Amino acid sequence: MTRRRWLKSLAILALLPMFGLIFWMSASVASGIPNVLVMAVNVHGLNVTSFAGDSTQRHAPLSLQVLTDAQQDSTKPGGSSSTPGATPPPAATPGRGSGSRPTPTPSTTPLPLPVPTPPNIIPTPTATPAPATISGQVTDSQTRLAIVGATVSLSPGGASALTDANGNVSFGVSAGSYTVTASAPTYSSASQSVTVGNGQKASVVFKLVSITAYGSLNGTVTDSATKAPILGATVTLSDGMVRATDVNGNFSYAIVLNGTYTLTVSAVGYLTQSQVVTIKPGHTANAQVALVHG
Repeated sequence: MTRRRWLKSLAILALLPMFGLIFWMSASVASGIPNVLVMAVNVHGLNVTSFAGDSTQRHAPLSLQVLTDAQQDSTKPGGSSSTPGATPPPAATPGRGSGSRPTPTPSTTPLPLPVPTPPNIIPTPTATPAPATISGQVTDSQTRLAIVGATVSLSPGGASALTDANGNVSFGVSAGSYTVTASAPTYSSASQSVTVGNGQKASVVFKLVSITAYGSLNGTVTDSATKAPILGATVTLSDGMVRATDVNGNFSYAIVLNGTYTLTVSAVGYLTQSQVVTIKPGHTANAQVALVHG
């Protein structure tokens, strides 16, 4: 055991001169490089500043790899170099310790350009057209009294409403043309056309005829002298309805509104003759006319 320790100590003592020789050779090679200036060289995160212009100055014993890295960094673009035309490095500010560190140049961060905000566009309000109005009244054609609960409808659109206690009804509609129809139980229906513009009002009046207020009229036209029927005689009611007699001299009005009318009969070769007839609801009136030769 003692012998081993002795041999190990002897080996360590033998290696010391060898290490000293290596360090001496490294220092000699480094001091023999003229005019080498290495400033602010970053070797694995360490800054080393060295001057070799003075022959009396001796460098610290650095390895050859460190010096080679320093020379390569000094000749890189943007690094410290003695090449003519190169941009000189920034002046080093003395700091603590044997070396000096360069003052870092603050980088200027460009400010972001303002993004223009589009203006708020306010839409122009569109004018809403004023609604039109269609109003109406429904009455009995004979009594002139209002018909309550009559149905009034519009086409197109299909809107409908019932008349009030005064027989009135009203619709709010868009501008345009409409057909207004009024109907009621026991009455015949009636229709009217109306056109309204924006904001306008139109009024219609219906006079419905009761179907229970109708009668009928039949009659015969003959020769006053011979009592023979007169063919083709013209029979006219005062409401404008016209009939012509047949071969038997007969005429007929199937539906006549109750009331009093003037019946006028004329024929070729005869004097025109008139008479009053009365039509009652649900009844058939009969008129006999005898014409006199003219």
